[in-house]
Amino acid sequence: MSAAIFFTIAALGAAVAGFGGLGLAMDRHWEAIHGRGSVPAPSLRRMLQLGGSAALAISLWCCLAVHEADNAGQAIVLWCGVLSVAAWGSVAVMTYAAQHARHSAAGAAFVACATAVLALVLR
Repeated sequence: MSAAIFFTIAALGAAVAGFGGLGLAMDRHWEAIHGRGSVPAPSLRRMLQLGGSAALAISLWCCLAVHEADNAGQAIVLWCGVLSVAAWGSVAVMTYAAQHARHSAAGAAFVACATAVLALVLR
């Protein structure tokens, strides 16, 4: 298998983890997991926001690595597709299985890290 496939999987995992972190930083989704009236501490909220944003940036880096230096335009189109799939998945988890949102985000982050390392080794 080529490194491009692993970079694409890593981009999807990072995007799911990023949207999971950004979603958990919102009061509505936090309450769905931790009960009505609970809100994340301001420092935790900021950490979730920064971590989610960083994961989305890593997702962009993985998409750029797929196309190396050939065509950044194709990498941006790939990233938009990855973001669309990840957003729909995150919305589905937050809506129908909110209790599993943090576990799916953590699992996606693990998959992103593992496949990115594998892609770098195969490169």
